[in-house]
Amino acid sequence: MKTRLSEDGTKLVATYELHPFDFDRSGHLKLWILAAIIDANQVANLLGDHAQLRFPGFLKTVTGFARYQEFRIQPEFYTKLRPGADTTATVTLWISHVGKTSWLLEGDVRLASTGEVLCHCLGQAVLMNMATRKPTGIPEFIREAFPAQNPLLRLDVPTPVNPGRMYRHDFVALPSDSDINEHTNFSTYIRFCADATAALVREGVFSFLKEGVKMKKISLLFQKETKEGENVTVEATEDLGRSNSLDFQVKKGNDNIVKCCFEFFDDEIKSKL
Repeated sequence: MKTRLSEDGTKLVATYELHPFDFDRSGHLKLWILAAIIDANQVANLLGDHAQLRFPGFLKTVTGFARYQEFRIQPEFYTKLRPGADTTATVTLWISHVGKTSWLLEGDVRLASTGEVLCHCLGQAVLMNMATRKPTGIPEFIREAFPAQNPLLRLDVPTPVNPGRMYRHDFVALPSDSDINEHTNFSTYIRFCADATAALVREGVFSFLKEGVKMKKISLLFQKETKEGENVTVEATEDLGRSNSLDFQVKKGNDNIVKCCFEFFDDEIKSKL
């Protein structure tokens, strides 16, 4: 990964050379790999040579936890980014809001050769006290450097209003799933939910879930942590009042860990991909 600042100095731009093993058997970039490279850029915004947010005591007394992540995937993600072809991508992120304890990052992933947008992303992170694992205040001088343009909207994942039958799949957080905060990285939960989705496709339990279904949007709300070796259950259900979507609740015992929603392209769009 190579990073630089945009010409106006307001955005962090990273370039990635993707490898064949980053793609699935259909020739599409694995969605948790997409999330992981965006996460790497988010971390670079805190620690790298071109970091835009530099918190005093970062990774000594304070750290950043993801609260919300959203990925809006464009059709070009499936048609233009292919293994053995054009596999260089750029990730551009900018800070769109800094509040009392959290900040908002927006950005996009583009095909480096043409500039075509593959994915838009949005993420909210919270500054955490490492000793208490609770939110702490962002220093005033950092907030002054990023004056708020608009109030921060409450970011959330939809809760099923009319849920159908629930399906459960069990997973274990592996050592390789942990990040610098010594907890399971958010991209891992996308992999858990994607693997649960693949099982549901094989079982044919939802009429809209068929082989080759394409993701349109992923949204995640982080509620609690999991760590290496812990068992989690992914509960999947369909909201009967919302088409082409799956709702997930990742649980550790009775605790809610992550709420997630996958939205899929409808048949008209799928026929063009």
